[in-house]
Parts: sequence; C-alpha cells; structure tokens
Amino acid sequence: MLRDQKFLSSIETEIRQNGRSAESAVARVVKEIFANLMGSGIPLAQDKSHDILDIGRRLVTCLSPTGSVEESLGEHRIIVASSLTPSELVRFAKLGAVGFVTETCGAKSHTAILARGFGLPLITGIPEVQDRIPEEAEIVLDADSGLIFVNPNETEKPRVTELLDQIRIPKEPLPETQIPRTKDGEDITVLLNISAPEEADAVSRFHAAGIGLFRTEFLYIDRENWLTEEESFEIYQQVAERLDNLELNVRLVDFGAEKSPAYADIPINRNPSLGLRGIRLLMQREDIFRPQVAALTKLAKVRPITVHVPMLDTLDSWDATVEKICRFSGCRRRSDLPFKLGAMIEVPSAALMIEQLAPEVDAFSIGLNDLTQYLLAADRDDEVVGSFHDAMQPAVLRLIRQLAETADRHQRPMTICGELAGDPHLTGLMLGLGIRRFSVSRSNYQDVVRILNRLSLAECRQIASRILQMRTGAEVRDFVSHNLFPK
Repeated sequence: MLRDQKFLSSIETEIRQNGRSAESAVARVVKEIFANLMGSGIPLAQDKSHDILDIGRRLVTCLSPTGSVEESLGEHRIIVASSLTPSELVRFAKLGAVGFVTETCGAKSHTAILARGFGLPLITGIPEVQDRIPEEAEIVLDADSGLIFVNPNETEKPRVTELLDQIRIPKEPLPETQIPRTKDGEDITVLLNISAPEEADAVSRFHAAGIGLFRTEFLYIDRENWLTEEESFEIYQQVAERLDNLELNVRLVDFGAEKSPAYADIPINRNPSLGLRGIRLLMQREDIFRPQVAALTKLAKVRPITVHVPMLDTLDSWDATVEKICRFSGCRRRSDLPFKLGAMIEVPSAALMIEQLAPEVDAFSIGLNDLTQYLLAADRDDEVVGSFHDAMQPAVLRLIRQLAETADRHQRPMTICGELAGDPHLTGLMLGLGIRRFSVSRSNYQDVVRILNRLSLAECRQIASRILQMRTGAEVRDFVSHNLFPK
C-alpha cells in the first residue's frame, strides 16, 4: 500500500494544493478510501476497509510529534476500539492493558484467541463503541456475563465492588490430585496452547502434560524485523526451561490471513483464508523457514520436541516440505531429523489422505477451527457466517471419527487443538469419537478437566455412536446439551 503511487500522490496533493499538514492529508485520503470500500457492497472490499484504517493510524502515529497512544498507555488501562488486529492486541497486552472492548471481533478470530491466551477479558459486539464510551472514562468489565460498567453510578457501585473483589482473589489452580481422568478410570492427556514464552508458566500451575500447540507466528508480531536463528532459539529455550521434561509441540509459523507482522512483505491474497498460508507460504520464503528450522534443530539436540507442519494440503506438499526441512536441519534423510515431525490436519484434502499420511508422520494435530471452516465453507473470522461455522455438524463429527480411528490404527498420537477443543460442550463428544488428547487455552483448562472427571468414557462412546447417525447439527446440539454436559 505504501508503494502505491496513486495513494501517495493523493496525500501529496492534499499537502501541496490544499495546505494540509501531513497528518491531516493522510487522514483525509484514508477516510475517503475507507468510505469507498465500505460503500462498495462487496464483502471482501468491506473487510479490507479496516486494513486501510490500520495503515492510516500507523502513518499518522509515525508523523505525529506528540507520540503514540502506546507511549502514553498507563496502568490499569482498558482499550476501546472499533476493531483490533492480532498485532495490536499483542502490543497492548505487552504494554500492560488489562482488557479490551471492541465493536467487531469474531469469537473464533485470532484476536480473540490471543486475548484468551493472555488471560485478558475481551467484550465485543458493541455498536459505535468509541462514541458510547468516552476516553478516560472509568470502566469495569465483567467478560463472563458480557457487562460493561461506564462511570458506575451509586446504584451500580455495589455490583462493581463485588466484581473487583472477585478479580482480586487469585484463581486457585487445580489440586494435584485432580488429574484428567474420566469417571471410569481412563487417563486423558490435556495440554496447553501458548503464543508467548510467559504463557508456558501456566503448565506447572495447572499440572498440565505440557504444550500441545506453540503458535510461533505470534512471536514475530510485536517486532520490527524477522526473527533470526539465534533469537528464535533463545525464545524456544525459555519455553523449554519452563517445562522441564514435559511435552513440547511446536507449530511452524502459520502466517497468512490476518496473522502477519506489520513489517511483512507477504502478498495480500484476494481471499486470505484460501491464499498463501502456513506451509504454502513457508515453501516460498526460505528467509523465514530456514532460521526457524535451524533453531528447532538446535533445541531438539538437547530435549525432545515435535514440530508440526501447518495447513498441510497434499502429499506433494508433505514430500517437498520434508525435503526442505531435512536440508535446513543439515540431515540427509527424514530418519536423521533430531525431532519428531507431525502434520496439522486443517485442510479437508489432508484429512481425506490421512491413511497415506499416517505411515510418514510421527503425530497428528487436528486444528478444529480451521478444519470446520474449510469443510463447511464458513470463514471463522466472519461474524456474518458465524452460525454456519459449527463443529457439531454431522459432517465434521464423522470426519473426526475417521481421523481418530486411522491415527489409532497406525499408533500415531492425535491431538485436537484450537479454541473449539477447549469448549466444554464438545469435550464428551470428542471423547466418544476417539480423541484422547486435548490442547486448550489456559482459560479453558480447568473447565475441561472438571468435565472429564465427571464423564464416563463408556457412556461417551455409546452417545457418540448415536450422534453419528443424526442428520442435523440442531439434533446434535440438543442431544449433547442433555447428555454430555454435566450440570
């Protein structure tokens, strides 16, 4: 965008001919482009309108002599915005923000995932939120119930005081004796998803089995350039030290869609979810791929790790990926790799080829959010089709059952990860379908373990068998709510 001559010349015209300041010129041109995109009637163009606003804000911040909002961010600040990108949320979280309120943000978006990962409340869906909540207002968030108190009055203050008292009481971790085990004695592996090294501290606090999904792409967000091999290794080592000898599963960077750092020269696809994402992008960008593999190779020589390939689509991609990983790690053949190599099952084509993939991989992870998205043609980040992104549809459940059976037959561990894996409503259903490994965010961990303790594996199997015969998602949801979600 910054190399677009029409964009630049429009800004220059505003400065030269209309006497505007640089900041004012940028704001006017960006506002005009934003209005044109929003008025186009084309959903993709309307989606991109918020990217234009983001560019405009960044430009004005760079041009402004008064400094940015980040520089003036004090303690106990809640960010109120029309929307937030993943990079913005990471930046504000690291600067000490304690909560977020937005006009738009899908519950399954990566922005929401990051908020849950950082353990920060996020309330969304408030129309014209920036006009309704004045800057510097005193606000209190109750994200559990979706309530926002703005400059609380005398009537509201008792409820606010009660909320603040609850916030000040630290949540107790699960007792050591409360391990992930079903009512009929079946041990289940529950791991944590993380996006930053400090999140790994929760593993010991919750007595989790380790890290099931390390989303490494978010390490690049709050920076000014790509991570080097040395920088990556240092971060991975920090995580490993927090885990002792517990399990560590690292996903190769999954850039694309809205997950890209500000400095990235990654092309914007016409449809980002179907464009250059995950391993497709890495195969074209050795400058990103090679340093990460080299750093993981170095770590694997001192402790066991499993490296997962994101957004795998075909066996052609798998073969090409293995060849490059071997070359980048200094190995002559696949069997010489110092780490285990796993595949993320997120694309339906990979799911359909799992029988052929199984002998060649060491482990599988089901990215349930993305698999559901692609199987049902419902963008996980688009609130308009949110109701269609439904993991309880029979088509999704039957595919999961096939994946679990194939992995079990080949004796390959299969972990279900992503935000849907942490939904307690789905825990019993996944058990019944054959899943024995869950990787969840820390905000969902305790609920999932408590549900596991109250479920019988034998009953879950019987119920899943009945559910697989059902025709609609509505039937499944109704049945699950009465049979697989203990009160």
